[in-house]
Amino acid sequence: MIAWFIFWLAAIVAIGGQIPLILAAWRLYRQPFQQAPANVPRSDGRADLGWTILTALATLALFGAAYLALP
Repeated sequence: MIAWFIFWLAAIVAIGGQIPLILAAWRLYRQPFQQAPANVPRSDGRADLGWTILTALATLALFGAAYLALP
């Protein structure tokens, strides 16, 4: 019983953390390119969005495996 509670609590926290990351990466992807101030690096929005979605899918796969391993 406690294992299920911990699993669902961790899942809620993970989902709550992934949503703002995906939204921020989406905004960066949709934002038109602007020249950054000197000495401030600018990342590629497409790459950021891709890595964010890949990370979310990997997290989903790990939670799926953990769900199957629950007693």
